[in-house]
Amino acid sequence: MNKNEYIAIIGDIYDSRLLEDRKKVQKNLLNVLDSINKKYQKEIVSKFSVSMGDSFQGLLKISSPFMQIIFDIQLELFPVEMRFGIGIGEITTTIDSSNSQLNDGPAYHHARKAIEFIEQSEQQYATRKTNIYLSDQRERKEMDLINAIFALNKAINSKWSNRQTEIIKSYLSNNENQYETAHALDIGQSSVSKALKSTNFYAFLSSIKDIQAYINRADGERG
Repeated sequence: MNKNEYIAIIGDIYDSRLLEDRKKVQKNLLNVLDSINKKYQKEIVSKFSVSMGDSFQGLLKISSPFMQIIFDIQLELFPVEMRFGIGIGEITTTIDSSNSQLNDGPAYHHARKAIEFIEQSEQQYATRKTNIYLSDQRERKEMDLINAIFALNKAINSKWSNRQTEIIKSYLSNNENQYETAHALDIGQSSVSKALKSTNFYAFLSSIKDIQAYINRADGERG
């Protein structure tokens, strides 16, 4: 990858107008994005900000933990369902670090293309095929495999219950340690283990780590 390439992320909320408490969800979204901007400030080139209504966007370094960031947002807003378009490419404008909406270039164009693909797939299938899609300026064939993994992951995490998601969230915030998680939630370690296994979480987590590592490694090899 070129050193001038970035990762643009555009996200939005499914059927936001149908939410029972849309204002509360919007407020939560603002709080989550603010937290993400602080937590990953060294990796963020242009802060995540709400672009219109229930949509948001941000710009990241090509070497950033972009999958971890997306998963963090998903967990914090669960059970609200979201779409994420990921675009890899250049930025052709002067980068504004505080307002992502003022930036433009192929990275954003491909992120929008990815969101549009998700929306089109929803119209073609009775059930949602995927909620994350990656589009690359270089249009490499490997992206097809990555997007297939995203679709499989959607089939996995769409079945997680509120309680299972709570355990997963605690597990990640407790050093991925089952005993620390059990202590934090005041439950048995066996309950944590059962939840992680029944949700196929280890396979899910491994896949997003591998995707992230592949993009980061490709950056190092071609930068």
